[in-house]
Amino acid sequence: MGNLMGEAVIDERGRIVIPNEIRSELKLRPEQKLRISRKGKDLLLSPEASADEFISELRGCVHGSKMKPVDLKNIWGVGHTHH
Repeated sequence: MGNLMGEAVIDERGRIVIPNEIRSELKLRPEQKLRISRKGKDLLLSPEASADEFISELRGCVHGSKMKPVDLKNIWGVGHTHH
């Protein structure tokens, strides 16, 4: 399944606390969204990338495209208060 990095206990409201060492190492921050998926009986938590991080990862992967990262930001409304 992967490397055991710590343990957590589910509280009465279904919450768990991710150990500080893991949060620090993965640069997780308060209020950050995590995707939860299931693989058999295993739960997988994955940080949801921000629009800026997603755009940054796309840089250089689509050669010949006329769309610029700033255009994607405008489409997604990055920087607008309602997003």
